[in-house]
Amino acid sequence: MNDLELRLADAQARLQQSEARNLALMAELEHFVRNVSHDLRAPLRHITAYAPLVREMLAEGEDPSPCLDTLEQSARSMARMVDALLELSRLSRIPLQTAAVPMAALVAEAQRALAAQALGRSIQWQVPTDWPEVQGDAALLRQVWEHALSNALKFTRPRPVAQITLGWEHAADGTTFWLRDNGVGFNPDTSASMFDLFQRLHTASAFEGAGVGLALARQIVQRHGGSISAQGVVDGGCTLRFTLPKS
Repeated sequence: MNDLELRLADAQARLQQSEARNLALMAELEHFVRNVSHDLRAPLRHITAYAPLVREMLAEGEDPSPCLDTLEQSARSMARMVDALLELSRLSRIPLQTAAVPMAALVAEAQRALAAQALGRSIQWQVPTDWPEVQGDAALLRQVWEHALSNALKFTRPRPVAQITLGWEHAADGTTFWLRDNGVGFNPDTSASMFDLFQRLHTASAFEGAGVGLALARQIVQRHGGSISAQGVVDGGCTLRFTLPKS
């Protein structure tokens, strides 16, 4: 092949790769919009169903407080979802402030930020002292640790003694950080979807939350060129891992 043919072949290969990426992005966007639309409709259904009941109860002189409570909860739920969408959009647009990040400092800051969740509880922390440095945005990576630690503190709440272990290891494609807890765990069949926005693996009556934290954590890790995953079993704890690429 001559030089022109080589360049044409290279351009065609790049075009095919770009088309494949666009198709993958469109499929992911379609899945995201479908899930978000479904979740946003739930509080709307409550509002549209209970509003006429309140009107009828007022007309008949009955106390509409129970219905009003449901309406208020639905409105707050929708507000949290809208805030989460705005935060996800913001994370995708702000430029990364990349620098050398001492991971030990980020973990310590995240623990201090969540100190209120640990008050009055028996928690056994196992945290290494020889954390590595990574290249990344310190403020965003701290959010990853805050979401991960917050989940661990929340789902170990039923345990008399919570055990939360943090660690790291060098990987072929970068550095992998992990967090393991002895909490309530989850069905391993749902691990692929637990990072989706508004995805909840436990009922709202058992554990609070809107299914936002891990979705934001995934967005941050992916913006750094990394990956995130979780392993767990029902009533057997959870291990969360995220890998950041070499600088």
